[in-house]
Amino acid sequence: MISRLRPLVVALSVVVALYAVTAPSARAATTTPCPLRVVSFMLVARGQTGAIDRFVVGLLLSGHNPVSASLSIPGLQNDILTPVVAPAGDGSESISHYVLDVPRADNATGLTVLGVLVHGPNEAEITCHQTVRVASSAPGSATASFDDSALSASDLLYMQPVAEAQVLQSEPARYSATPDMLKRAAPAVIAVIVGKGGTILSTRVEQSSGFPALDSDAVTAARAIVFSEPQFNGAAIPVEYLMTYRFDKH
Repeated sequence: MISRLRPLVVALSVVVALYAVTAPSARAATTTPCPLRVVSFMLVARGQTGAIDRFVVGLLLSGHNPVSASLSIPGLQNDILTPVVAPAGDGSESISHYVLDVPRADNATGLTVLGVLVHGPNEAEITCHQTVRVASSAPGSATASFDDSALSASDLLYMQPVAEAQVLQSEPARYSATPDMLKRAAPAVIAVIVGKGGTILSTRVEQSSGFPALDSDAVTAARAIVFSEPQFNGAAIPVEYLMTYRFDKH
């Protein structure tokens, strides 16, 4: 059976406004599932003084409401506050990316969400219990150096938005599967690192469909997507996106 699939491109939406997640005591915390999670914590550059490392953080938001959150690097006493993260217009998952400069002495090995403040008609605080997203590194050719000599203490552990890449072209992909495979296949999620000029630097299977052949077809489709260049302060910066492929079961 030869079929076609299109990637569900995670929407890109960022509202830049700093909001502290410390809330009035009258607002009760809930045990609602956490709508925000760290999906990427990637080292992309090292400061020329040897004191600062630059990471790109990917935050995946589910639901219809904007949120702000506190994040934590294991072993670091200070929490990291996010800007307000806006949802996709249709309430589907959306991914937002931020640059985070971290003192190298802090040995940033991972990042996780501690708590979320959900904005909207039913404002609520949510305590999150998530596994730590382990730090990764951009492909060697994309790891850069930057002038960190002018950075002050207030510039560190402060999340700054990335100018997101956009999908310029995406063709339907072909895949072969038996009816039984389609019945049992889960969505395949492919992580794609996009760099200078919109070049795809690497791909990997973030979540398997359960069938290597379908995963391979999804990777092939992801590598054929044409992206614009993601940027920070007017310069190219590598960013990791998640492309979801759902296999037609009909």
